[in-house]
Amino acid sequence: MNDLAFKLASDARLFTHALWIDQGLDKLAPLSDVEIDMLEFMANVKANRRCVLGFRGIGKTHIVSALCCYRLLRDPNREILLISKSQPEAKKTLGLIRKWIGSVPFLRHLVPSALRCRLGGFPRAALLALCGLAPLAAWASLAVIAPAEDARRTPRDVVHVLGRTVPGATAQVAGVAVPVQTTGVFVRDGVPLVAGTNAVPVQVMLPDGRVLSETLQIERVAPPPPPPPLPAKPLQIDAASLLPRQPLRLPPGEWVELAMRASPGQLAEARLHDGPWQRLVESPAGSGQYRGRLKLAGPNDRPDAAVTYRLSPPANARASRPASRAAPRRVEAQSPASVALWHPDTVRRVQVTAEQADLTWGLHEVRLGGPNVAEVPRGTALQAVAQVGDRLRLQLADDLVAYGPVAAFEPLPPGLAPRRPVVTTASVEGGPEGDVITLPWPAPWPYAVRAVMPVEGDPRLGPAALEVELFGTHPAATWITHRSSRQLVREVNVHPSGAGRVVFRAVLGGPPLWGWQVERTPQALRIRLRPPPPSAATEAPLRGLTVAVEAGHGGPENLGAVGATRVPEKDVNRWTADALMAELQAAGARVVDIRVGDEALTLGERAARVTASGADVFISIHANAVDPAGGYLRGAGTGMFVKHSSSQPLAEALQQRMLQATGLPDLGVIGNFNYAPIRRVTAMPSVLVELAYLSNPVEEALLLDPAVRQRMVRALRDGLEDHLRQLPQPARQLPHRRTGP
Repeated sequence: MNDLAFKLASDARLFTHALWIDQGLDKLAPLSDVEIDMLEFMANVKANRRCVLGFRGIGKTHIVSALCCYRLLRDPNREILLISKSQPEAKKTLGLIRKWIGSVPFLRHLVPSALRCRLGGFPRAALLALCGLAPLAAWASLAVIAPAEDARRTPRDVVHVLGRTVPGATAQVAGVAVPVQTTGVFVRDGVPLVAGTNAVPVQVMLPDGRVLSETLQIERVAPPPPPPPLPAKPLQIDAASLLPRQPLRLPPGEWVELAMRASPGQLAEARLHDGPWQRLVESPAGSGQYRGRLKLAGPNDRPDAAVTYRLSPPANARASRPASRAAPRRVEAQSPASVALWHPDTVRRVQVTAEQADLTWGLHEVRLGGPNVAEVPRGTALQAVAQVGDRLRLQLADDLVAYGPVAAFEPLPPGLAPRRPVVTTASVEGGPEGDVITLPWPAPWPYAVRAVMPVEGDPRLGPAALEVELFGTHPAATWITHRSSRQLVREVNVHPSGAGRVVFRAVLGGPPLWGWQVERTPQALRIRLRPPPPSAATEAPLRGLTVAVEAGHGGPENLGAVGATRVPEKDVNRWTADALMAELQAAGARVVDIRVGDEALTLGERAARVTASGADVFISIHANAVDPAGGYLRGAGTGMFVKHSSSQPLAEALQQRMLQATGLPDLGVIGNFNYAPIRRVTAMPSVLVELAYLSNPVEEALLLDPAVRQRMVRALRDGLEDHLRQLPQPARQLPHRRTGP
């Protein structure tokens, strides 16, 4: 190895293997010794996370080096550093790499979306970092990661400084000592800034006593002023300011918000179709910002049409003009999106053509799509009463609407509204896999199923009832059969839940409800209620249990969160899931790996695999993150996330053990979480585990420590065992048969 490369690797203490290539144009061959060395080097470092490569001169050797590096970069768990002799050489090599790779057809798929170059750092050496999906830091003994050089002008009164050195060093940011994590990362949130240029010194002392420093020049600037008003003459309308910006199809009586930025102090009006002009109000006066509302009305449907805006001088300005002057000029513009009137007398039936459609309560933008009303399968027919952007408003019942994606539906042929179904009978009976509730509910009509926790009593025993809500009907059941073979259900009763909807409520007694699964037939709903799995012995409650484990995210595009070390969340999840499966197998459980290796799966595919596995428990492994704009340390803690209340007792047991094992802050058990796999998997307790915050350098260091991850997976195993042990003993001896392979 070249002395410089050895010095770099030694000083940084970040790289486990190194290879220096000192080869020029005179040593090129179809397959040179250097290339063979490179292939052997790749094999040797396959299991390692950090590598360093050096090169000198420009030739085929260097291109092969870059290709090898890029292959390693396809696994973002690698950190690759290419060391060049000079900046011009680095830039020339980078251009050659781009040109050469792009010219070879069978290599084009390897070309990253962007090749980024980062130069500087070490004396007499320029650092060139090639990256595929995200930039990689070319770390030396001191590197400031954030704020980046192009983000050192800010209107904020504080700056958050993130850097990296070597483990065992000490660090100061703006004169304040900050801890250096085992990863070498250090951070100081909230360094105060004054107006103008701020010198923020960053200093580290390496374990050998050397001191390195860098002074950041952070400029605090004034917030950008609001855009000035448009000139009064000539009259102007800012077309980009006009509302609406998304298509609207609304019933009579609803309002359309109007807005326009235009020349100030003028008469602003708007209208739809051939309706009257609606005056807009300028607020504040002289700002050129005009707003108003337009109420839809009419006895019939009206087609899609843009809102027409008009701007003209006010009446007093027209009156003061000399008679000889020409009439004042008016300007008009049209909204970028259209508005239509959907009259309620017109029946608009739509049918789900996607595998399923997720219905939500409203249009608000919240995490993971918003509170979920129901998931309606393919073939379900609903009445559409409005459209807002890419969402349909669907009439579930006389007093209840929900919203679903336009892309999931297709219109049915026009006609009269179909006759509403009624349910006059219901039944519940036991079987080898639990109880089965049968409701004669025809396939095209929507429904929703939910578990209800007890108001009083021990919540660890799970839900007190399971409710099946039917939309578009009324109470008509006069015959509910309760067969003596049932095990979980004490009684099924029925009551109206609103105008045009009915709830069948299965009151539970005896064994706790472990999960449920809905089977749809053309003429009926069959809901299978599942009892807890049996356990061979209290000492080994996991023996014979099947646990489905999902490593969150995955694939070349879905990295998840990425922390200061650039290790992606998908890898942390993968390592933890592998360790958890080994831990569970050691305790006698059977495990199912839902995302094998680095597979890229959709959320629907993950949920389907879990259900098909016939597992008894589903655990999804993730690492948390927050936007660092508010500080790198503000997100902290471990937590459990569930959608259905039947999963909450298990989540509580897991959380208690995780807190004991890690000492991390308590995020708690978060209910009604909308992550699709835990929402769709109802046949078993389903919990999403947020181990810790990858965006927090302190917790990132814990997540990258195999010993800490092992403590975490042991805590998850202990929590699962605790939950099984606290189940009523008779319930754990019920017959049990898996529904999957």
